[in-house]
Amino acid sequence: MHLPEDGAVRMPFVTGGAPGVAARINEAVWREMLDGASAPTTPGKTFTPRPDKLPQGISSLEYKSQMIPASNPRLLSLDFSGEGCGAHCEEFTQTRLFDLRDGRELALGDLLAVDGFAAVGRRVDAERRRAFGKQMREIRAALKAAPKGRKKDDDDEDEQRLALDEDCLKQVDSQPSTPEWLVNDVFAIDGHGGLVLSLGRCSNHAMRALDDVGEIQVAFSAANLKSALTPYGLAVVLQQGDASPPPSTFGGRDLHGRLAGTAVTMKLEPLREGVETRGSYEHDKFHTPIALSVRKEGGEVRAVEGTDSQGEFELAPNGGSLVGTWQDKGHDKRLPVILQ
Repeated sequence: MHLPEDGAVRMPFVTGGAPGVAARINEAVWREMLDGASAPTTPGKTFTPRPDKLPQGISSLEYKSQMIPASNPRLLSLDFSGEGCGAHCEEFTQTRLFDLRDGRELALGDLLAVDGFAAVGRRVDAERRRAFGKQMREIRAALKAAPKGRKKDDDDEDEQRLALDEDCLKQVDSQPSTPEWLVNDVFAIDGHGGLVLSLGRCSNHAMRALDDVGEIQVAFSAANLKSALTPYGLAVVLQQGDASPPPSTFGGRDLHGRLAGTAVTMKLEPLREGVETRGSYEHDKFHTPIALSVRKEGGEVRAVEGTDSQGEFELAPNGGSLVGTWQDKGHDKRLPVILQ
C-alpha cells in the first residue's frame, strides 16, 4: 500500500490572515497531497487520519514556504519535494501558490492571457528543441570519437539514447505546447517577478535511465512576461496594479479566445454538473452564431455543435481560463482552444 513511515512526511499548516483563508489553503493542500485527507483544525507535531483515509502513494514529503513579495506578501508559495509510489516509486517536486487575500490557488490560466499562452508556448517549444538537439549532437560526437575496441553494449545504449532524443524532438512538432498542455506543467514565481515552468521528462519510467535531458525548466524574466500576463497576473507576478482574480465561472458572459489561430467568442448558459444546457460560439471574422449543446461532467465541459458537422469542444477549467480542444465529427482534426 506504500504507506509512509512515521515521521517521513512533513506538511504545512497555515494560520492567521482573513477569516477562512488559512482553512481554505490547508484543506486544498492536505486533500491533494494526502489522498483526500481532511486537514486538521489545529497544528501539531503528528496527525492521525481516519482508518478509511490513510494516505496512499506518498512515502516521503518535505516542504519549504515563501511569502511573495517578502516586504508586503500577496502570495504564499509552498515548494514540495518527496517520493510518490504507484506502480513505481519516483521522486517529485511541486510548487503550489495561494493568494493570501482569499486563499485561491493560482492556476496558469489565471496568469497568462490568451496571446500570452501562445507566446509562452513558442518559447517552451524552442527550449525543448534546443535541449534534445544538444543532447543528440553530444551523443553523435561521442559515437564518432569512440575507439574501435569499444564494447558493443555501450554502443547499443548510446544508440538507444539517441533514438529516445530523436523521438522526443519529433514530439515537439507532433505535440506542441498548447494551452491544454501548458496548464499541466508545474510553475513557480520568483520574488523578482519572474515565472519558471518545469516540464516533465519526455521518457516513460522504463526509459528513464536513457533520458539525459530529464525535466526541462524554462525561465521567463519580468521583462519578457509583461505582455503575456492578464491584469491579475500583472498584480500578483509583477506586483503591478491591484486587479481582482478572474471569475472562475464561465456561464452568462462572453468568453473570448482562440480556436487554433482563429479568434472566437463563446457564450454559455450557467453550467450545472450533469445537466444539459445550451450555448453558442462564433468566429469573430464572420459573426455567425453556431448553436451548442453543452454538458458539464466531472468538472469538464463538452459542447457539441448543432450542425451537420457536429464539431465538438472538450474543455476543462484552469483558473480563469477554459482550455482544451475542438475536433471534427470523424475525429480526424484536433485543434487547441483557449477561452477567457
